[in-house]
Amino acid sequence: MKKILIVDDSFFMRNVLKDILVNVLGASEKGGFASRQKAAGGYKILEAASGNEALKQFEMERPDLIMLDIIMPEGEEEGIRVLRTVMQRDPKQRVVMISAVGQDATKEKCKRLGVKDYLIKPFDDEQIAETVKKYLGD
Repeated sequence: MKKILIVDDSFFMRNVLKDILVNVLGASEKGGFASRQKAAGGYKILEAASGNEALKQFEMERPDLIMLDIIMPEGEEEGIRVLRTVMQRDPKQRVVMISAVGQDATKEKCKRLGVKDYLIKPFDDEQIAETVKKYLGD
């Protein structure tokens, strides 16, 4: 089962992304996973509400795809710090930034660090589903 780690300090946004993965990808939330993990069409969905929690999840679970917000309570570029750390540990890791910050300089910095894609909030369901399919080969 492929693993997707959703990293966003907003509980609401994490749920929006989970709902898209479950509903658009035709997934079911049934399964014997802990409350923070859902089965979604062959995907195991993991969550993190902070940069430090994201790095712990990354080390423990080694997700196939990380969907990462930039701005979190730890700082305005917390997502970029997480991206940098993840890419140093695993340069082949697939990371998609999902942020309301769409400045060219920020997007360019993320691309230099190895991000695969950069989606701007608000996004639509199909955009998320197509991005997941693109990077997980489904």
